[in-house]
Amino acid sequence: MKKQSLLLLLTLLAFTFACNLPAGATPTPAGSIFTQAALTITAAAGENTATTIPAETSTPLPTSAIETATQLSAATNTPVCNLASFVSDVTIPDNTNITVNKGFTKTWRLRNVGACTWTSGYQIVFDSGDQMSGPASQQLTNGTVAPGQTVDVSVDLKSPVSPDTYKGNWKLKDPNGVIFALSTGPFWVQIKATAVAEAEWPTIKINNTGHEVFAIQHLLRAHGYDLNVDGIFGPITQSRVEDFQTDNNLVEDGFVGPETWQKLIIQVQQGKTGQEVRAVQRLLRDKFGYNISVDGIFGPDTANAVKQFQTANGLSSDGIVGPKTWQKLIEK
Repeated sequence: MKKQSLLLLLTLLAFTFACNLPAGATPTPAGSIFTQAALTITAAAGENTATTIPAETSTPLPTSAIETATQLSAATNTPVCNLASFVSDVTIPDNTNITVNKGFTKTWRLRNVGACTWTSGYQIVFDSGDQMSGPASQQLTNGTVAPGQTVDVSVDLKSPVSPDTYKGNWKLKDPNGVIFALSTGPFWVQIKATAVAEAEWPTIKINNTGHEVFAIQHLLRAHGYDLNVDGIFGPITQSRVEDFQTDNNLVEDGFVGPETWQKLIIQVQQGKTGQEVRAVQRLLRDKFGYNISVDGIFGPDTANAVKQFQTANGLSSDGIVGPKTWQKLIEK
């Protein structure tokens, strides 16, 4: 009975569609009409039926892709074992004048910026350039240098026999033979070998003591910096040196090297008084043995001692303590 009622309904719908066709329209085949009607009824019958939406599924990554991503992540997060950074030249700044065929010690201050501790198995090794009679390799340290710590590294060298500019590059080597250096490449020593023995400005630094330190302290006081004159290059003297360097547009490293010396010295002559005169008098008396007083007054006795010193060192005997005389007084 239900099937007959359904068939009757489909027949009526078919006639209804046919009668309502616009004039000139192409008649729709009866089969199509029945099909459309059937679809309409089916759609109506399913209006209250819930539609099931398939759940989203994720396509698993190939095993090779997972392995590659894992490797990249590990490579990105793995720290570098061996790496150094340059802190300062403790001795022999670049282009220091050194007499030909003369021995000297070059010292660098390096920082361990890698993840591995440097041990007694690490070495400093010559890399390229001018070896200057230096070793092919030598022990870096007798102890350990943990990441973040610094170490002073020294090698004994000799300036070549011909006047010129010479540069030697150095690196480090771990116990496994792996060569490494700074992130920018090797660290180096560069000197100017001079044919004529020229007076050299020494480099004075923290913990040094002696005549040159007295002179530095007197000269700093002459420039208006407050500190005790005790001949000990301690933290306060270093701080005053750094202040002086900053005020004079010098590299603030706390070392009194050639550039700082040349800004620090003050020309003195007979009639002058002050701390700069005391510096000259102390050097003449304590370092070179001249029998004069350290009273800060450049009188006849001091003038005579200066002239005698100049004559003994091949300088013009004019009694004026200018750059060349200062350099000879300071030279070690």
